[in-house]
Amino acid sequence: MKFKKLFVLLLLVYAGASAQRSYSLTSDIEALKPINIFPENAQSDFVFRDGSTPDKKATFVGTTDKNDNTIFTAEVFATAKSHYDVNVKWISSKAVKKGDVILARLSMRALYARQESGEAVVNFYMNRKNYSGDKSIIIQLGAGPEWKEYNMPFVALTDMPAGEGEIFISLGALSQKVEIKDLVVLNFENKVSLEKLPVTRFTYLGREEKAPWRTQALKRIEEIRTGPIDIRVTDSKGIAVKGAKVEVKMKTSDFIWGTAANEEILAEELPDSKNYKKNILELFNTAVIENGFKGGSWKQNKKKQQQTIEAFEWLEKNKFRQRGHNLVWPAWKFNPANVKTLAQKDPKAFEKYIEDEIREKTSFLKGRVIGWDVINELIHEKEFFAYLPKDIEAKWFQIAKSIDPQAQMFINEYGMLNSIASPKNIQEYLQLIRDLRAKGATIDAIGIQGHVGRQPRNPEQVISDLELFRSTGLPVQITEFDINMKDEELQADYTRDFLIACYGSSVVTGFTIWGFWEPRHWKPDAAMFKKDWTPKPNAHIWRELVTKQWKTNFTQESDSEGAVRSRGHFGLYEITVTKGTIVTKVMHQFNKDSQKLEIKL
Repeated sequence: MKFKKLFVLLLLVYAGASAQRSYSLTSDIEALKPINIFPENAQSDFVFRDGSTPDKKATFVGTTDKNDNTIFTAEVFATAKSHYDVNVKWISSKAVKKGDVILARLSMRALYARQESGEAVVNFYMNRKNYSGDKSIIIQLGAGPEWKEYNMPFVALTDMPAGEGEIFISLGALSQKVEIKDLVVLNFENKVSLEKLPVTRFTYLGREEKAPWRTQALKRIEEIRTGPIDIRVTDSKGIAVKGAKVEVKMKTSDFIWGTAANEEILAEELPDSKNYKKNILELFNTAVIENGFKGGSWKQNKKKQQQTIEAFEWLEKNKFRQRGHNLVWPAWKFNPANVKTLAQKDPKAFEKYIEDEIREKTSFLKGRVIGWDVINELIHEKEFFAYLPKDIEAKWFQIAKSIDPQAQMFINEYGMLNSIASPKNIQEYLQLIRDLRAKGATIDAIGIQGHVGRQPRNPEQVISDLELFRSTGLPVQITEFDINMKDEELQADYTRDFLIACYGSSVVTGFTIWGFWEPRHWKPDAAMFKKDWTPKPNAHIWRELVTKQWKTNFTQESDSEGAVRSRGHFGLYEITVTKGTIVTKVMHQFNKDSQKLEIKL
């Protein structure tokens, strides 16, 4: 039987400050007296392997807390080529037979994780020593800064004699620091079926059908995103026309509904280009070239540069608003290899190189983009600044704004709206923004990337997180949203609720997802469409909310006073009035200050 990779789905139960309680097994399961095959001296009886190649080697240590519990702490300083390259191994001294039913349990939390969701990623797996067949289990686990408990039932796929059962945790997927405790591996032999054992599943508070937070947020959407549409139809003499057919159709929402766009598939006539273009036209009103304007692509790869230009022009021709991403990403790994060498040899030339890049890209797109991510991930990426003058960041904003004063200048960052650490991270971000503005940085808007890992944050807390930005007086946009998980039902539910939370906040002016098609998505599980263009449940959610419920279209007949009254979401509308053979079409911008619109036939 071919082994299929298992992925844990987590069910969180909160206690205190969102920490998860550790649950005992039910009495009927405990009565089966499973054998713990995890080593008794696990704190010292392990083998740690670091196959990564950073300047600083990874670490793994076991300590005892005040309650005499063992806590393992692992820290990895650079992403390895494979997650397997950094791992810890324990050897079981007890035998396991093929077909035995086993339950692995542990608790884990992230002290930090260098990825946008802030979520640590490890893999738990078990196999027989020197066995080349399928592993009995391999499960990817994700955790934020709160403790999470995992229950992982599985069936042994092979005999494992005493001393040959190997229990692994691999850690090389990310630069990260994690703590692990309460690790047991319980062998129930043939005393219970797999279905009887607990399995941890993802969910989140506020997911229930009639959650009060959602009712309130939907009411706020009606209050802050819609207004009265009041039309009066008259003849050339100003007399009311009864019975005119009035078709009201939103052309473009004021709110940004965007996506990252792959430059190659838009520029080239590839097999899937037609479907890609069809869906981007149907689902979005704004786009951002995903990679083409980044430093490593724009200057170093002429073919990519040409594709970027052609993709941008296709989007422009099809009337997409566009955001520029990005002008400075201050880490060596996101830039050409020779940039670090330049900085080390000639810091002044390095400074000029960055400023020339800003000038070149902003001049090329002057008047053609609605905004630029001037600095990307400044809190997390600081390698450039050892070779640059103090407070150079403010100058970068000033240069960009002086060249394209109509474009909004963004600072863009991750690690917010997605975990218990969000409020703390937001306060750090707010302080950075205050400091930069005090030094003259022309920051017009705030970007929050919005990457969500396997454990979604309570939407009510997302709303309160967003409120923390109100004091800046600056608009906020979600700039790179995705949910990286395999549970498509949960993914769809949280897409719905995260959209409602953000659209229901008056500080938010836009929502951009970071791609939509699986083969052209940096996190394929997060996509809306599978490789064969089958829409996933999250695609149906987006289409229903963004292109239907929140995109106003209706047809009415004018009454005896020539009036048509309704409500609509703010945006640009095409209004077509027909009476007999007379047809009049007008474009009109509806917003919160709109007055009655009179249309003469």
